[in-house]
Amino acid sequence: MISDEIRSFVKRSYADEHMDPKELLALADRADRETVELPKSTDGKPIYVGETVYALDDPSLEYEVSDINYGINGVAVGMYAAGIQTYRKPSCVSHTRPDSLERIADELEEWSESNRGNGSGEVFYRAGDLADRIRKLVKREGEHGAD
Repeated sequence: MISDEIRSFVKRSYADEHMDPKELLALADRADRETVELPKSTDGKPIYVGETVYALDDPSLEYEVSDINYGINGVAVGMYAAGIQTYRKPSCVSHTRPDSLERIADELEEWSESNRGNGSGEVFYRAGDLADRIRKLVKREGEHGAD
């Protein structure tokens, strides 16, 4: 591995302070030639195996990157969540959960629940009603979008 060769060079340099840095420069050139740049998510960050990401077309699930495939059709990010393995292009992956009306409704409902005992039942019920209205709108728009 290139990294092992770099470590070896550094160890030898402690014993010989007059080593020629050309060897290290050659290793850097090899690293440039032999390593592959990681794909970047839609938010511009490199995608690493094992980290958490979100699919733009399904923001409700939190995925773990299982693998990165470099094929003739481009790069595919393997992701795993809820017992499902799926693949997306890096441009369809984000490190931050995408916003959606469903997410807003969920947060509104969570806020409503957390304020349930704060003296105003009206706030609790009103926030819950708003969350339900948002979900109904999303469902209706999804049905009309399928036409």
